[in-house]
Amino acid sequence: MKKIKILRYNDLGDLMYLTHEHHLNGVVVDDAALEVMLRIEKTMQRLEAMGDDEQRWLWIELKAPGKRNRWEEADENGNYWYQVFTANYEDFHYMIIRNRERRYIDLRSARYVGDERKPDVWYGNVSKSLLKLEKYITALVDNICENPNDYNNYVEEHLPYSKRDGVIKRADLNRICPVYRTFDDSERVVDIVTKMNNLPLWTADKMTLRTYIHFWRLLYETYRTKDEYRPEPKSEFADKTDEEIFVRYNSKGREIAGLDLDSEQDYQKWEDENSSFHCMDVAYARIHLHPWKKGGQWGENVPVAEGQWYFTLTFSVYGYSNDVVNMLEALCDAGIGVVCNESARLLRMAEETDYVGITPGADKYAHNEKIGNEITLPCVDNDITAEQIADIIAAAEWQPQKQVKPINNIEQ
Repeated sequence: MKKIKILRYNDLGDLMYLTHEHHLNGVVVDDAALEVMLRIEKTMQRLEAMGDDEQRWLWIELKAPGKRNRWEEADENGNYWYQVFTANYEDFHYMIIRNRERRYIDLRSARYVGDERKPDVWYGNVSKSLLKLEKYITALVDNICENPNDYNNYVEEHLPYSKRDGVIKRADLNRICPVYRTFDDSERVVDIVTKMNNLPLWTADKMTLRTYIHFWRLLYETYRTKDEYRPEPKSEFADKTDEEIFVRYNSKGREIAGLDLDSEQDYQKWEDENSSFHCMDVAYARIHLHPWKKGGQWGENVPVAEGQWYFTLTFSVYGYSNDVVNMLEALCDAGIGVVCNESARLLRMAEETDYVGITPGADKYAHNEKIGNEITLPCVDNDITAEQIADIIAAAEWQPQKQVKPINNIEQ
């Protein structure tokens, strides 16, 4: 690829200040900046569209500040890597500049599609930085139109792995970096999940607050007293009734005041009025204990009689895997079978038969039948060495970068 003099990160200082954390809904640029932004968009339109809204994007390098003034990791050449996006929809134009980590700059022609244009008088005057970026983008697009393979091969070869997406077998990750191991005792997890899967489901003819509170208290006490980092002493819960624990620790426990704890109608009233406020959560917004009544759209595949109530225990956030296993153990010890569809996920983690996603800004909710959870590529610290990071990179399967193609290079 032809050599282009790269920009210095500090040359775009006023742009880089407009991060998502300070400007959650983006910045509507002023007229001078919008004029440059639209020219950059037009230049990028010499390339094939790469997504919705006529989207195009390019990787660019920026010379990082001196090491003492860096807020993010530079590559071996002392450069930052950023993506520049341009897009438009129904005369709404936007430009995104991001490093695929925490830095995300969102420039817009208006606040949203169809809104009246009202430039930000305080932060929208970024034309000087955009002019510098325009010069760089124009030269880069010229190069791509002349020889797209040079650009694509350069990015594929030099883009830091911390900016890429990949997957690694959990067995390989645990072998290379034991600090990532989900469970200290995998056999225990397999044993607990197997026991739960073999238990007959608990069922009841009706659901009452007294019943729900009893189950909730059992799991909440387990959650707090077996916490991996700051376990509560069992004395915190000793000699306290289910209702006392529920009122104190459930997000809507106080709302049971005045309700009949043995009435299904009052249970339903409490649930209807409070379910939007995480009242069914054992760990707030993380682990959920929910009663269901078989019939209609619910529980079609659950092996209980029509009209019977049963419980589900669910979670999504990977970091609560150990807590859910502890709760399943408590239920097994009490002989209480519940539906836990995440049991298969826990087994895959324990038996190391799944994969771990590697991506910038890992999503703590992300998982599917193949991927158990996501991580970011680690940095060197007290727990992980440079050699271990190199081994992770070598063992992972990395997605190739999307090819950038000029319009006149469309394959027939």
